[in-house]
Amino acid sequence: MSTASSPCGFDESFPADDLVLPDDMREELARPFGGLVGVTDLNERIKGAKRVITVGDVVTTTLLDLGVEPDLAVFDYKTQRSVDCGSRDRIETMSGTLVTVVNPAGKITPGMWRAVRDAARSDARTKVKVEGEEDLAALVAIAYAPEGAQIIYGIPNKGLAVVDVNGESRAFATAAINRMIR
Repeated sequence: MSTASSPCGFDESFPADDLVLPDDMREELARPFGGLVGVTDLNERIKGAKRVITVGDVVTTTLLDLGVEPDLAVFDYKTQRSVDCGSRDRIETMSGTLVTVVNPAGKITPGMWRAVRDAARSDARTKVKVEGEEDLAALVAIAYAPEGAQIIYGIPNKGLAVVDVNGESRAFATAAINRMIR
């Protein structure tokens, strides 16, 4: 596998098929990597980030409510698997190129992989609308976002996880992706 194209070691064709989250990884990935942050501390926490990437509707609308448009937002117009019309209205007002992908729960499809990878590498503001489930997009974003970016995703009923993209977080994401079932 060539590592020249990616800081995380995946080549351009990876993955060729869906990656499936094994049951034994669910609990591990439900814990925040990078620590939890409250809404009141979020602006201060992301100040100076090279890029701000959100995964999830609530996280994205929270940033928009704070006056911050993420550089990349990945969402599915649902909150805890229920349709959220309020999120849809707020996210649709956000600027950026819209990309739509299909991604079932518990998987990373090649389409979502490419959309998140390409948007994380790009300087253009991008919105990735997922038909299905977007939760695992955080791993791809961590793997491909530039050093110094911050990935924000929600931990239901707990708070917001903010991950600084660096060697440690990239190694965690890469290891998790490599453990998924091909």
